[in-house]
Amino acid sequence: MSFDPTYPHELAPLPPAGISNSDFYELLLPARVALAELKGACSEMPNPMLLMAPIMVRESVASSNIENINTTLANVLQGQLFPEVEQRPPDKEVLRYRAAMSWGFEILDQIPISTRMITGIQSILIPEGNGKFRREQNQIANLTTLKPLYTPPPAQDVNKLINNWEIFVNNTDNTLDPLIRASIAHYQFEAIHPFRDGNGRTGRILMILQLIQSGLLDYPVLYISSFINEHRSLYYESLLNVTIKNDWKGYINYLLNGFFTQAKATRTTLTQINHLYKLIRDQVKRENSKIFSLELIETLFSTPILTPTVLAEKMDIHYTTASKHLKSMEEMGILRATWVGKHHLYANTQLLELLQ
Repeated sequence: MSFDPTYPHELAPLPPAGISNSDFYELLLPARVALAELKGACSEMPNPMLLMAPIMVRESVASSNIENINTTLANVLQGQLFPEVEQRPPDKEVLRYRAAMSWGFEILDQIPISTRMITGIQSILIPEGNGKFRREQNQIANLTTLKPLYTPPPAQDVNKLINNWEIFVNNTDNTLDPLIRASIAHYQFEAIHPFRDGNGRTGRILMILQLIQSGLLDYPVLYISSFINEHRSLYYESLLNVTIKNDWKGYINYLLNGFFTQAKATRTTLTQINHLYKLIRDQVKRENSKIFSLELIETLFSTPILTPTVLAEKMDIHYTTASKHLKSMEEMGILRATWVGKHHLYANTQLLELLQ
């Protein structure tokens, strides 16, 4: 039966036939080496989750941009300081993505990737959906022309297909390399399209968590959405070519190239962040030892834009003390102060420049 974008797609269960690790060694081996180097770089950082927090925000921004939720890293880092009623809608969406990624990572040592995890991530991303699988037919269409591009399987097939997907993801045999398995699982999840909204963002979170579950990463640090953003047309074309032409090789090679490229880029960024951390740590210790603490320095990196109120809460110190700390670091040239409405902000501009 030929592909009809207006008709619910009859999606084959996993695993697909005829896929072998040996078909991908040219890209697979460099990607595995790059991920191993990234994993090693993370282990060398003094407080990995704190120093990697801004990279998680950057990934959240990029992944949301793929879905035309457009904002900037600086806007999101500012927005997280304000009450929710003052946050811009795109910034709220990105902060929910970060919260969903963080929740999935935290619970991964308690439960495997599963329906419970999928629906939990989705309920954080799209609170109004309550993490429920769709009960009606959905369709993917061109945003400009509204011409149908793909119609996912019927709603009554979603549970069966997700159960098959879950078994495939958690298969621990060595017939498929974890990067190939994660690539296949990502296609299948997007093809099932189990929710009314947020399928792309949920799928990209699950892909990174799958790499952690398989031991290729220790933290959700791979910045894969940047690669997809830069090659967005090819991303959608590769996904569709699996559906229409059964072209798994082209699609898997696309993602292997993405894993390699972004593992190298993220490792470089982490090395730069770690170097900057040491420079600022030593500068504060040298120029104003009275305010120095590792907790203060780490806060400048986990929260690159601060207010006195936020610093006081994070360090459990008085507002006046926090304000003096920030003012002192502004005088050292470490932070730059500005006003946004009624909010007095202090930005770690050197870190923000690294993250752009």
